Amino acid sequence: MAQHPEIELDLDFSDRVSDVIQEGLDVVIRGGDLKDSRLVSKRLGAYRLCLVAAPHYLEAHGTPSKPADLVNHACLHYRYPTSGKLDEWPLPRAATGSSGLRLPLTMVSSSLIALLHFVEVGRGIACLPDFAVKDALADGRLRSVLDPQVTRTIHFQIVWPSSKQMSPKVRAFVDFVVDRFGRELATGSIKRRKAR
Repeated sequence: MAQHPEIELDLDFSDRVSDVIQEGLDVVIRGGDLKDSRLVSKRLGAYRLCLVAAPHYLEAHGTPSKPADLVNHACLHYRYPTSGKLDEWPLPRAATGSSGLRLPLTMVSSSLIALLHFVEVGRGIACLPDFAVKDALADGRLRSVLDPQVTRTIHFQIVWPSSKQMSPKVRAFVDFVVDRFGRELATGSIKRRKAR
């Protein structure tokens, strides 16, 4: 807004998968792979999922040393609002057995903000994107657990309809997002810190 005050922004923050064309949206930022051939995309960066808990929760209940230990912990889960499915924790099949682990469903939420709050106040272990917990990890409010066993990295993309001629305002927004977005992701900042 500071760089282009003449552009009016109408932002919608939700976890639902928007139909960019049907809803007449200019651009959408999405996590995951692009499945709609009517859209053009540009990769913005990556994030990884991590398992986190508050230090006082781990002091009271112990720190899991292997994925199987999670069955004895309070597990806080994310439910996709659109599909109603639980987000599967990214643990390797070899570590969880061929049938996978049946993790306790201590709490389920369709809000990452609520999950972050519950994990910070010590209600259990949650699987959250690294960008959502990077500040809490940096200042010690949270600790990550089982890092070597967490296996999923997801890419963010900015997408727009391929049928439209990109207007100057949309081009300005896409360029701005591409330039800034990756710098704010935790995965990107971790790589930059290691490279120094």
